[in-house]
Amino acid sequence: MTKPISPSSHDHASGNQPRLRMYAGGTTGEMAKRFAEIERNVEEAEAKRAQRRKELHEKNIAADVRVVAWIDILGFSNQLQHARTEPEYRAVYHRMLRVQDAFDVPSASDEPDKREDINAAYGRTVLALSDGLVVAASPKAKMRESMTPYDLLMSLVGQIVMAQAHCAMRGIFLRGGISIGPFYYENNILLSPALIRAYKLETERAGYPVIIVTQEDIATLRALPGIECYAKGSEPSLGYFLPFKAPGQKKGERFFHLDYLNFLANPNNYFFYCEKDRKDSSNRKKSPAERQRIFDMSHDKSAARAMWWHKHELLKAYRAAKSERAKAKYRWLMAYQNRALRGLPTVYNKARISLKEMGKA
Repeated sequence: MTKPISPSSHDHASGNQPRLRMYAGGTTGEMAKRFAEIERNVEEAEAKRAQRRKELHEKNIAADVRVVAWIDILGFSNQLQHARTEPEYRAVYHRMLRVQDAFDVPSASDEPDKREDINAAYGRTVLALSDGLVVAASPKAKMRESMTPYDLLMSLVGQIVMAQAHCAMRGIFLRGGISIGPFYYENNILLSPALIRAYKLETERAGYPVIIVTQEDIATLRALPGIECYAKGSEPSLGYFLPFKAPGQKKGERFFHLDYLNFLANPNNYFFYCEKDRKDSSNRKKSPAERQRIFDMSHDKSAARAMWWHKHELLKAYRAAKSERAKAKYRWLMAYQNRALRGLPTVYNKARISLKEMGKA
């Protein structure tokens, strides 16, 4: 019979310590200490979880009053639902990226940290949610040290106007609602009656590619401290809003929409049309009247070019629309464009949309 190999002989043969000795090397006391340490770690972790639960459930929920906007991208949901290939998904992604960049979403910027700091300074929260955006501003921002509450909150409205204009020039038409009221966002929990009202304005009242607001909320904005600093007829909000008749509007309701085409058609919002115009307008050999004429004409040409481009994107979207309901929305925008161009110089003529062009569309 073969003699069994003893543990000691196996150790010498292999040069390894016996497996049993790896566990038997410590004393009973050391093992007890190790288990006690594990128990303490478990207890500490549970205590931290309990404290966190207590903090979350007993947290003081203080929602401050803000201007809150819900912005919907026209046709985005349909485009996303029909995307099947990588290029189609990429097109959807780029479209959303342009909108987020226009509304100063930090993650869509090439300088995210800087954008984050600016939003924080102005008390702005920008959240991207599927096919829409939530944009809010608080009067309790750091910039209140140098801006009045009126200017601080109205600057958000102005920024939305600019973002809507920039998106439209890229063929991205927006619809939305703006309201004023409580807003709370922390730990990924969003609570806001104002957001609910803004969402309902967009879904139940907007109808067309416009961002609307009630007369009551405009009155609230115009009652903020700081508006008294402006001379009569010169405060910014006068150029931000246009009366709007909502589909199914009830008696006593009054709505306005952001006048983004007034912004787009305003020559004061542009630079020179070309470098030659800039040089000619500062040429001292020309009379002051001639330099002013060149200045005005050049800025008019810049604004007219922007309005023509808006027309181009509008007609393209109209032709691509699949349903009569969608086409009706773009026809409304065509009429809005022509109203915005009334009384402007002939340099804007190419931006006007004729009945013949509407027919071709």
